[in-house]
Amino acid sequence: MATSTNKGNTFGIQRGKMIMKRLFIFLILGLLSASACEVVDGISDNENTEITLPIAEVELFPVLLNGEWGYINKSGKMVLEPRYQNAFTFSDGLAIVRESWRWKYIDETGEQAFEGDFEDLRTFSEGKAAVRVDGRWGYINQNGNFIINPRFRGATSFSNDRAFVRSLDYRDYFYINEFGNPLDALNMPGDMDFIESGSFQEKRALVLEDGLYGYIDPTGNTVIDLQYSEALPFSDQLAAVLISDRWGFIDTTGTIAISPQFVSAGTFNDGLAPARKNSNQYGFIDKTGAFVIAEQFDEVRAFSEEFAPVRIGEKWTFVDLQGNQISEAIFDEVEGFNKGLARVITYTLNEENELEEEIGYINQTGNYVWFPTQ
Repeated sequence: MATSTNKGNTFGIQRGKMIMKRLFIFLILGLLSASACEVVDGISDNENTEITLPIAEVELFPVLLNGEWGYINKSGKMVLEPRYQNAFTFSDGLAIVRESWRWKYIDETGEQAFEGDFEDLRTFSEGKAAVRVDGRWGYINQNGNFIINPRFRGATSFSNDRAFVRSLDYRDYFYINEFGNPLDALNMPGDMDFIESGSFQEKRALVLEDGLYGYIDPTGNTVIDLQYSEALPFSDQLAAVLISDRWGFIDTTGTIAISPQFVSAGTFNDGLAPARKNSNQYGFIDKTGAFVIAEQFDEVRAFSEEFAPVRIGEKWTFVDLQGNQISEAIFDEVEGFNKGLARVITYTLNEENELEEEIGYINQTGNYVWFPTQ
């Protein structure tokens, strides 16, 4: 099934219109060509140099109504009527949906962006999306043309012009550049293991080999030695690492920025990071390691757009950068804020006494723009 990339880190256990219509862009560029290029098994894809223009983000949000998915705008008005079996958020101007039991990409009008018969697919990032055909993963551009031919067993989204992939024979994990060529550096881990958080952040990527974590730069060179039993990706120029039995933070050179002192720690966003030090509950620290929001929550996630999900007892809400709740803790599950709204979930019992999800959206004042539906 299709993969979404929106979820934040869990602790305690988890724009506007287009600048111009795509059709207008195609007419201007004279790109009314076939929607997918021929699939070949070449090693380099540098010859695929088709030009694409950046597309503004789309502020539409997927909602479930009477068992089908549609899209609302930021005010809660239905823009694309429910008709999809599944739907994901927009990224790079396109969204993944499932219609008539086939996966495809749509634009903000609900029109299919291009033809394609994909077994699996991921959201667009940096103008590229990973798709699978005939059991192989490759990358397409926003016109649906392959710019990196399908020759990987697994593939992740691009970040900092790099993507983490798995070889066709299942043996190796490695990084590729924007042309699909493997990174090859003298000071690079020789046999990297799978890592879920393999994206580049702050020009550093977390890597794992023989049970130890370290970091490489965009050339593939190891810039922070593989020496940590646990570690998290960089964010806000810092990364949480486990040293002995306590978590601390290092900077992009590997120098300790916040001494190891936390039982649990997460990623920095908006200048704050989740942490637990002296209790069984969680708070948020600043870049000096001091708690600016006291340890008081049963579970927390990283900040996003200046708000963080927190669990109090069995229910979730959000706090701002000062620790103020934007609503009572009334939600059964939440996702972080994205483009000004946060998805919230409540559970209800049906006639068979089974739990069912109802999905809604709130704004940054804690008010519903879309009451939970299913």
